[in-house]
Amino acid sequence: MKLSMYASVTNIIPNLDDPSKIAGYIVDRDKKVIDKFEYDPAKMAASDICHNIWKAINL
Repeated sequence: MKLSMYASVTNIIPNLDDPSKIAGYIVDRDKKVIDKFEYDPAKMAASDICHNIWKAINL
Protein backbone atom coordinates (compact mmCIF):
# COMPACT_ATOMS: atom_id res chain seq x y z
CA MET A 1 0.00 0.00 0.00
CA LYS A 2 2.90 2.39 0.69
CA LEU A 3 4.24 1.93 -2.84
CA SER A 4 0.80 2.63 -4.31
CA MET A 5 0.44 5.80 -2.22
CA TYR A 6 3.94 6.92 -3.21
CA ALA A 7 3.15 6.39 -6.90
CA SER A 8 -0.16 8.26 -6.61
CA VAL A 9 1.46 11.28 -4.94
CA THR A 10 4.68 11.55 -6.96
CA ASN A 11 3.74 9.84 -10.25
CA ILE A 12 6.93 7.79 -9.84
CA ILE A 13 7.08 4.01 -9.83
CA PRO A 14 10.50 3.00 -8.53
CA ASN A 15 12.43 0.11 -10.01
CA LEU A 16 13.90 -1.73 -7.03
CA ASP A 17 15.60 -4.51 -9.00
CA ASP A 18 19.13 -3.05 -8.80
CA PRO A 19 19.90 -1.37 -5.46
CA SER A 20 23.09 0.17 -6.87
CA LYS A 21 21.07 2.46 -9.18
CA ILE A 22 18.26 4.93 -8.76
CA ALA A 23 15.75 3.97 -11.40
CA GLY A 24 12.06 3.94 -12.13
CA TYR A 25 9.28 5.31 -14.27
CA ILE A 26 7.51 8.64 -14.28
CA VAL A 27 3.88 8.08 -15.16
CA ASP A 28 1.39 10.64 -16.42
CA ARG A 29 -2.02 8.99 -16.31
CA ASP A 30 -3.78 11.84 -18.11
CA LYS A 31 -1.42 11.75 -21.09
CA LYS A 32 -0.82 7.98 -20.79
CA VAL A 33 2.94 8.54 -20.95
CA ILE A 34 5.68 6.64 -19.18
CA ASP A 35 9.22 8.02 -19.01
CA LYS A 36 11.97 5.74 -17.77
CA PHE A 37 14.82 7.17 -15.71
CA GLU A 38 18.02 5.63 -14.37
CA TYR A 39 20.87 7.26 -12.48
CA ASP A 40 24.12 5.83 -11.19
CA PRO A 41 24.90 7.46 -7.82
CA ALA A 42 28.58 6.58 -8.27
CA LYS A 43 28.73 8.85 -11.33
CA MET A 44 26.39 11.65 -10.31
CA ALA A 45 25.91 13.76 -7.19
CA ALA A 46 22.78 13.04 -5.13
CA SER A 47 21.70 16.69 -5.43
CA ASP A 48 21.88 16.50 -9.25
CA ILE A 49 19.84 13.28 -9.29
CA CYS A 50 17.23 14.86 -7.02
CA HIS A 51 17.09 18.00 -9.17
CA ASN A 52 16.66 15.97 -12.37
CA ILE A 53 13.84 13.88 -10.89
CA TRP A 54 12.00 16.95 -9.54
CA LYS A 55 12.41 18.64 -12.92
CA ALA A 56 10.97 15.60 -14.71
CA ILE A 57 7.90 15.24 -12.49
CA ASN A 58 7.08 18.94 -12.70
CA LEU A 59 6.79 19.02 -16.51
